[in-house]
Amino acid sequence: MTITQRIFLGLTGLLASLLPMADLQAQTPQSFPNRAIQVVVPVAAGGGTDLMARSLGVKVSELLGQSVVIDNKLGAGGNIGVEYVAHAKPDGHTLLLTPNTIATNVAVYRKLPYDLLKDFQVVSLLGQTDVVLVVNASVKASNLREFTEQLRAKPGELNFGSAGLGSSQHLQAEYFNQLAGTRSNHIPYKGQSQAMTDLVGGQIQYMFSPLQNALPYIQQGRIKALAIAAKQRNRTLPDVPTLSESGYKGAEVANWFAVYAPAATPAAVVKKLNAAFVKVKSQPEIRVKLEGMGFDLLFATPDQEADFMRAELVRWARVAAYAGIKAE
Repeated sequence: MTITQRIFLGLTGLLASLLPMADLQAQTPQSFPNRAIQVVVPVAAGGGTDLMARSLGVKVSELLGQSVVIDNKLGAGGNIGVEYVAHAKPDGHTLLLTPNTIATNVAVYRKLPYDLLKDFQVVSLLGQTDVVLVVNASVKASNLREFTEQLRAKPGELNFGSAGLGSSQHLQAEYFNQLAGTRSNHIPYKGQSQAMTDLVGGQIQYMFSPLQNALPYIQQGRIKALAIAAKQRNRTLPDVPTLSESGYKGAEVANWFAVYAPAATPAAVVKKLNAAFVKVKSQPEIRVKLEGMGFDLLFATPDQEADFMRAELVRWARVAAYAGIKAE
């Protein structure tokens, strides 16, 4: 059975109705929440995901009348925090707020201490940040076509950086290699900031970066933006074309963020949580704050969220398989 087939079979189980445990059947929207809600964030404090969680958490707390505690649980590419929530009591009081590494990890790790397709359900798809293809200022290319010609002329010679083996940036760069028919050399770092430092310094030639991380260096002229991997141009870089405009149709990628609950959490509780996050995202002050941090807020129905997750899991599984990317 192929990895794609396994994903589709698993998604069938994920999207099927799950009977709540007997001791949770009495849980109703009226009685929930009856204590503090723990939101596990599997990345370090101070980053974009953490700031999003804290901004939303304050308002969700006000709306639901209980404290929302942000708990950063790091390690193993985010898998420690994810595993913690997978095994938590499924009553809505323990949630996971995670970037899209939860989907890419399924594609690249040989073994995971949880089953994303069986152990979780989506509470809300929160938002996304655009991804930009940036090159060192010394690279002699003023547009994507010229840069792609360099990649093709020097297969395996140009270096791209990422936040680590199997990271979103790694997969995004390999996805572009597959679309463009190019080949380059991956340099994994221990985090986005180290990779960006070496890009600015010229130790690597290019990378796919979250826009908010790259924007200050682009504005300073220390790196060049060649394309936005989005459906439309970004308002902060109106002169930078999209990959689609540059001839790579359907090449949109983004760093997205979502809230998950353990799979057996009662439907009524998930519905109440979803409504709370949607209402908070709709508040003008929250929209202004998060959009100012580079997030585009997303609003979707449960069916649309399920379709989105299905597409992401399948796409990155194919990319990882094609590029032979595996993490331990």
